[in-house]
Amino acid sequence: MAALTWDEGNDQDVRKQSFREQAVRIIRSQIVSGRLEPGAMYSIGAIAERLKVSITPVREALHDLAKEGLVEIRRNRGFVVRQPTDQELDDIVQIRTMLEVSSVREITERSLIADYQPLRRLSRRTAAFAAAGEWEEFVESDREFHLSVLSALGNEKLLDIIGTLRDQSRLTGLDQLAGTSVLENSTREHELLLDAMQDKEPERAAEIMTNHLRHVRGVWAGQKEEPGNQTTS
Repeated sequence: MAALTWDEGNDQDVRKQSFREQAVRIIRSQIVSGRLEPGAMYSIGAIAERLKVSITPVREALHDLAKEGLVEIRRNRGFVVRQPTDQELDDIVQIRTMLEVSSVREITERSLIADYQPLRRLSRRTAAFAAAGEWEEFVESDREFHLSVLSALGNEKLLDIIGTLRDQSRLTGLDQLAGTSVLENSTREHELLLDAMQDKEPERAAEIMTNHLRHVRGVWAGQKEEPGNQTTS
């Protein structure tokens, strides 16, 4: 298991978060990126030691993650990372497509984003993490990008739902994707999406988002992606 460490590059954000919130964020990114493997038993004490905190915030964080469907708590033993079934992944992608595609279309039609520069900086940062194989940072940045785009609607419930669904559709095989055209195309789609939205082309933005979401059920879920599923323009 890879070591879990605090994000020392952003001390201000860390200070604003409780140990429980930090533990949730770090453990979630380890799970979603595949560094904590499904089916393996992990000790709560060992995780607390890696994070250099007491057991209490780690235990509380794991209970939060169990509610999200990411882990199963094994009494007096530790916890196990859940592996979503094929049907669960199909259902997650279907729901995300229904919600995110229509949201992107509405945001574009109503011109709800006034300044695209923060999103473009976030997009470039996500691509840089992917290129460097820094998977925990990539997962966090990619999550922030998608939720930041959707936040233009001002619907907190939508963000909660999408955030949970994203976390439940774990990404696997990221190490094998490092430096490949598949990952490059996927991160490039962020810029293509922003271009379409800024150019006020709602249908093109919706199409790009639809293609982008296929990655969750394709290569990132451990399957080969069909050639027609990649966005190239």
